[in-house]
Amino acid sequence: MKFKLFLTFLMISAVTIAQKDIDVHKGEDYFIAYPKGWDLQKSDNKGVEFILFSRQQEADPFRENISLVIQKVKEGTSLESFIELTEAELRNVMKTSRVSANSFDKIKNRHELVYSVNVSAAYLKVKQHFYLKENKVYILTFTALQKSYDDYKKRANSILESFRFKPTPKN
Repeated sequence: MKFKLFLTFLMISAVTIAQKDIDVHKGEDYFIAYPKGWDLQKSDNKGVEFILFSRQQEADPFRENISLVIQKVKEGTSLESFIELTEAELRNVMKTSRVSANSFDKIKNRHELVYSVNVSAAYLKVKQHFYLKENKVYILTFTALQKSYDDYKKRANSILESFRFKPTPKN
């Protein structure tokens, strides 16, 4: 039943996607939709699945981006404990960080963290979605310059919201 629903969703999505100039990247156990004008680069770095870059613009040399990092965690690790470690790391390593949103969405079963940070004279705003599945934490991250964050927010949210796990096949 779950698989039939997934196929139905995929077919409806494909029709919608074709109409909106959207591409879909399919990972081993997830998929995500993104605008055709964005560049998807798969990564060779351990744990980094991909980085999506916004279009290059002359007026804005920084390319806003969305990345997916997958980290294996010990069995029994909760998403809550992982978030606590992430927050501690932010406070200790990125001392200029300022968290503006920190919440768990029970319906979507994910944690959201939004913060600003100064990195090498660049003032960045970051939005992260954290998912826990089968002893892996999936960290989907949108990074933008603070001054252009709101310009990209709607498009980035659309991409972040399109992230889905593939249903697990029943044996």
